[in-house]
Amino acid sequence: MLKKLFKYEFKSTAKIMLILYAILIVTTAVGSVVLYSLDLDQAGESKLASILSVSAIVLYILAIFAVLIVMYVYLCVHFYRTMYSAQGYLTHTLPVKALAPFHVKLITSFVWMFLSMALMTVSIVVLIASASHGTAWQDFTSTWEEVFGQDVLSFRFIFQIVLSVICSCLTYLLWVFASASIGQLFSSNKVAASLVAGIILYFMQQIFSMILMFGTGMFQSGDNSVNFFAVTTTIDNTTTSTTSLLPNYSLFATSNIYSIIVIVILYLVCARIITKHLNLE
Repeated sequence: MLKKLFKYEFKSTAKIMLILYAILIVTTAVGSVVLYSLDLDQAGESKLASILSVSAIVLYILAIFAVLIVMYVYLCVHFYRTMYSAQGYLTHTLPVKALAPFHVKLITSFVWMFLSMALMTVSIVVLIASASHGTAWQDFTSTWEEVFGQDVLSFRFIFQIVLSVICSCLTYLLWVFASASIGQLFSSNKVAASLVAGIILYFMQQIFSMILMFGTGMFQSGDNSVNFFAVTTTIDNTTTSTTSLLPNYSLFATSNIYSIIVIVILYLVCARIITKHLNLE
């Protein structure tokens, strides 16, 4: 039965998601061809070339934002509609465990969102490579290694980035899912209650994030020292060390640990409400 649930969930969401992917791919292809055929260094000398290059970039940026917003809103609305609206009655009468539909919808939404992030990353790389005629990647890696002191192709760096993306996808999804779950506890105005719950959860996350930032020393200031992004420099003449104002592995690790804690809390909120306090009246 669980296999059928996954199949149905992917099938019901595939049409919209594939259309969004197609829009992004077409936009990337058109933008890449236009930018590759133009010499951006000399585009200012030609009015037509300048218009084409600017139009391609603007169109691409709009497409990126459109795909992100529509994808996220669609997945969130789909979850609410199939879990807590009239259609939710049918969902919760299926012969499976109470949390099974929630797990299926969470995993399905995560897969679509992660694929979207991966596709957008590839899209951005392709567009930049086309605009620079293939020289941007080499310039980027050399500059990154020089400034950050990190190899962008190292396993550790790639792992931290992928884990950050995974945590971000789950955090944003569970934030809305938990808000919707809290909202359905109310007997009326459930949508409004969900929105208010979402705002409260957002500000709570921001407060705890700031507490974590100052508590772990990501950002501290005093009379004689500055600790920014976990790198300390002594201002007096006693000790001197190199300060990086840019993200490092400590920042990635701390951020990911915080995100995992938030994910677990939001998941437990959803699980508790679905199993103990489900209210579809």
